[in-house]
Amino acid sequence: MSRSREDSVSTRADLRIDREIASLLAAIEQERVPDRLTKLAIELQNALVERRLRETSN
Repeated sequence: MSRSREDSVSTRADLRIDREIASLLAAIEQERVPDRLTKLAIELQNALVERRLRETSN
């Protein structure tokens, strides 16, 4: 397979995944979320940010 064909296939796959992610995010945003789950998600997000900051500062 040529390089340009491989890039084209890869680009199409990336676009398909992007559309799937967008669709899932839209569905998630429409769901009612219990307050406890929201709090846990925020705590997880903060912990991931802290870890990323530690990894990039090393």
